[in-house]
Amino acid sequence: MLTCDDFLEDIANLEKHYYNTGYSSGWEQGKREGEKEGRTLGYKQGALLAKEIRSHQAFAETLLSNLQTPTSRVTRALENLRDMCSEFTIENTEDLIERFNLVKAKHRQVCSLLNKQKKSETQSPSPDLSF
Repeated sequence: MLTCDDFLEDIANLEKHYYNTGYSSGWEQGKREGEKEGRTLGYKQGALLAKEIRSHQAFAETLLSNLQTPTSRVTRALENLRDMCSEFTIENTEDLIERFNLVKAKHRQVCSLLNKQKKSETQSPSPDLSF
């Protein structure tokens, strides 16, 4: 025969059971959604990285093919930049950011050798432009 204590204990266990079930279900749902969000973010960031690397590569290849007065130092720097970009892979993610920073540094070096400034540095806003 069920006593009052058994009945209250069953109610307490029932609450604990539903709490644990809800917690586990919420944990699994959050894990799935987190993986989906992480995959989307990783894809977007990877696409931006690839776009910038290939932009540097196209920059180097274009300048190499159109240099009017090539110097050995500029040519060597452009070839290094082109090679760094063409060999850039994402298989080894341990030093990905370090290698990416090396490519950007090489690009800055080439720009410095060519006395080329970024567009944002060379273009000043018109004095008669107002908001």
